[in-house]
Amino acid sequence: MGSSINPLVWGNMFALPADISDRYLKMANEAQIKTAVWIFRNGSAPIDAAAISKAIGKPVSAVEEALRYWASVGILNSEIAPATAVVQPTATEAPKKELPVIPETKPSYEQIAIRCKEDPQLEQLFNEVQRILGRTLGYDGQYSLLMMHDDYGLPTEVILMLADYCINNGKASYSYMRKMAKAWGEKEIDSIEKADEVISNLNTIQSVWNQFIRLTGIQNPKPTSTQSQFLLTWVNEYKFSMEMIYSAYEIMVNNCAKISFRYMDAILKDWYQKGFRTPEDTEKEEKPGSPAPKKGAGSLQGTSYDMDEFKRRADKLPVYNKGE
Repeated sequence: MGSSINPLVWGNMFALPADISDRYLKMANEAQIKTAVWIFRNGSAPIDAAAISKAIGKPVSAVEEALRYWASVGILNSEIAPATAVVQPTATEAPKKELPVIPETKPSYEQIAIRCKEDPQLEQLFNEVQRILGRTLGYDGQYSLLMMHDDYGLPTEVILMLADYCINNGKASYSYMRKMAKAWGEKEIDSIEKADEVISNLNTIQSVWNQFIRLTGIQNPKPTSTQSQFLLTWVNEYKFSMEMIYSAYEIMVNNCAKISFRYMDAILKDWYQKGFRTPEDTEKEEKPGSPAPKKGAGSLQGTSYDMDEFKRRADKLPVYNKGE
């Protein structure tokens, strides 16, 4: 049975520019279409990103990107496109921004080419990522980068920094980049400064972790998210060297059946509050049964360690608990 329009709806209508359906319907994403429908349905209302976001169920950042899109193709005047009215969370409420996984409905090559023509920065992004990769992007690469921009709201310069980090760290798959872009979009990593801070923290975590597993014999190549946060606190906030971190590890080994970063954090936090900066400082309050901090444990710059002693202790290491 065929479908037809219910005649009762003809009495309750509003105007929508034909260009939206004739020229842009195929290439516009869901947030862009919903934003356009809301604007023309509420033609006399102020164009407010927060109000639109609440009405259509899309993040404010997605609405703002939609406004910029419709301004870029001439549907909106450019001066109203950057409308921003971000709702600030209250002191007792900190809602987590969640973005959907990039949809399976992918743009065609033609649609990607049209978007590049509309926004020359996208074409520049494609060229730069190709240069870093050392090969052409192909459809999957172009689609992934485009949707990081259009669906997750990341500026092209931030996407380039993300891609550069992934490629240079052996994570050049587009699926990995998309997952990372989703996380950045949810955390609103939307500027060069924010991206630089995130990448700096990631590099710090991996550098410290590499030294830590070399000393302890732990086989896991990457820390968990909880462990990563502890490492950042110990290095960036407490300003501790690997010497101090390893001293806390030794105490933990002698008191815990499993490796516990929470236990280490309690030790390091106590030392930080007491102003201890070296293992020698901690010896003054050493309790009976605690091991003496190892002399010669290196700093974050890679001082050598007593590897023979580590080998002798290998059989006594506690079970590794990945959850802490």
